Amino acid sequence: MVLERNEALIGIDCGASKVLIQSAKINPNKTIISKGQYCKEYVYSSHPDWDPSYQPTPIDMQIKENNNNSILIGRAERRQGDIIVSLLQDIIANISGSQIGICFPGIKDDNGVTILANGPRIPELLTKLNKVDTLYNDSDCCITGELVSNIGKMNDIRNGVYIGGGTGIADGILLNGNVINLNNDKSPKKSWELILSQGASVESYLSPGGMLKNHNLKYKTKITSLEELSTSRYFEETLSNAITAFDYLLHDRIEFFNKHKQNIEKIVIGQRLGQFLNEQPKSVKHLFRKDTIAPVEFSFQREIAALGAAWKGSC
Repeated sequence: MVLERNEALIGIDCGASKVLIQSAKINPNKTIISKGQYCKEYVYSSHPDWDPSYQPTPIDMQIKENNNNSILIGRAERRQGDIIVSLLQDIIANISGSQIGICFPGIKDDNGVTILANGPRIPELLTKLNKVDTLYNDSDCCITGELVSNIGKMNDIRNGVYIGGGTGIADGILLNGNVINLNNDKSPKKSWELILSQGASVESYLSPGGMLKNHNLKYKTKITSLEELSTSRYFEETLSNAITAFDYLLHDRIEFFNKHKQNIEKIVIGQRLGQFLNEQPKSVKHLFRKDTIAPVEFSFQREIAALGAAWKGSC
């Protein structure tokens, strides 16, 4: 890994389907972080042993096992997790002379990932990685990247909502200039905890991963991207479900801000969902912007979470 002399930071954004590495640099006043020259993405499915049909342990069972301190990792789950660990070990081994910040989805303890809705749990992850002593929340890093990077959409606000759509949803809340840790603050629920009247979670309807899965199951298709999904004759149905989930999520966030006597200044939709919506016609964008209590912006920079991780790793 070749870095410029002033690129002393590395952010690693681990998702449920891929990992992105981004070099970064901070301005002399230490107020803004920006992208460096190095950026590389690895997709887990490119590994010959990756199982695309792997199904995570049901979330209610994961929660129960975590609460009872008796996490049971089966053979298939361990095999998937080992592939991620091996990839991260190789990446970190090639980094020298730089501070590393790494973010990961799911619920974590001091050792690793104990609850993960859309991938394998890795309870001993930190013990298997050199040069890393903290796993940051991907949602926190997304909103941090939007807040402190020169390509962020939240530089100018103190109260905002972030919705990052990928395999799942990265939920972020900025309150009075501070990023709320949703693993500690129980009042705002995460997207996978919010259940719609249809019985499905907000995450399953709003995330690109959920949209694709629901469409493929219902219509026996094998669509792999939102771009392809948008050409389906059933796309309007999928989009309608996503809007329903979006409205439900915002209602929960409004209640949270009302409780703290603050108003939402901006709503940012990011990651794959933000990239997709940013490229859609005004008629589609309008569906997410109408009747909202704050401006909605689409973040299309895929390096945001990695920049947030790099920033947190430098603090």
